[in-house]
Amino acid sequence: MQKQLTFVCLLAIFLGTTQMVASQIIGLGRCPRNIKTVEDFDATKYLGTWYEYSKYPFIFEFGAKCVTAEYGAINSTEISVVNTQISSLNSKQSIDGIAKIVGPGKLAVSFNGLAALAGAADYWVLATDYENYAVVYSCKNIALTHATFVWILTRERVPSADIINAAKDALVSQNISLSELSETDQSDC
Repeated sequence: MQKQLTFVCLLAIFLGTTQMVASQIIGLGRCPRNIKTVEDFDATKYLGTWYEYSKYPFIFEFGAKCVTAEYGAINSTEISVVNTQISSLNSKQSIDGIAKIVGPGKLAVSFNGLAALAGAADYWVLATDYENYAVVYSCKNIALTHATFVWILTRERVPSADIINAAKDALVSQNISLSELSETDQSDC
């Protein structure tokens, strides 16, 4: 029994550590529970192309530029997802999946291929005007810590300062730090 418990603890630490490597923003304790999403989220208006303006550091996008997300309708509760980027080796890469609507402004995204091993990830829309910007948040509990992901998406590759300020205001209003955001290179795409 002791050996089994030790093995389970070591496995949990290993899995937690590998998950932490995928995210650079790690905090102590559980994910915050007071995060508010868009109550009257309209998935139909959200569909289409979004450009990644900025994000918290994310290992799967290390050295990438020209990051986009394309959302399409499947049915009333599912959205197709295709994320595309140009890697640091200047090759175009894409990954596709499905986002299931699980609540107001809350989606669970699952990707195909090796990424499917990670399971579904939270994709919470904290704010959007559908025409200019969207603010997306995800948090995953890992043992005694949590990993936080944040993205600012825009409809234009190079948005105005007013649009970015509105997106950042949405993060500040929920006490989500702006200091970890890094701007995505959207040049020479």
